[in-house]
Amino acid sequence: MTEQLFPDDSDKLDPAKVLAHMQDPAVITRWEGTLKEMVEIAEAKLKTELKDGATPPELARHVVFAICDTLGGSVVYLPRGDSLKRAMRDAAIFHDWRENNMHPIDLARKYRLISQTIYDILARQRVLHRKSEPDLFGFDEGTRH
Repeated sequence: MTEQLFPDDSDKLDPAKVLAHMQDPAVITRWEGTLKEMVEIAEAKLKTELKDGATPPELARHVVFAICDTLGGSVVYLPRGDSLKRAMRDAAIFHDWRENNMHPIDLARKYRLISQTIYDILARQRVLHRKSEPDLFGFDEGTRH
């Protein structure tokens, strides 16, 4: 049997889904730094170049040059597709649990994971979301009495 039980589909990332999930605070926090900076560089460059009516190949070159101009010479970590997809999946699980009131057992069925994995993901996501929420009571300022 030469076929894999679960084929590697990490090369099939849907850019639209990736960009949609980039707005999620938990995903942004997870990849804060280089990836977020690259998105900001690309957005800024595209805003200026789209006004000039550049073609897709020209846009691609302008964006790559802007990223190289800003980050050139530094060591850059880019996540692999599988870890980025996992972060997006975990954010989607948390969203379904928090916003859609899905129970962990239903999440396990939907995402084809065991319940313990769902509980672990929810715990990690709660920590990430807690970091991205504003401190309404001043605990971060060290003013606890």
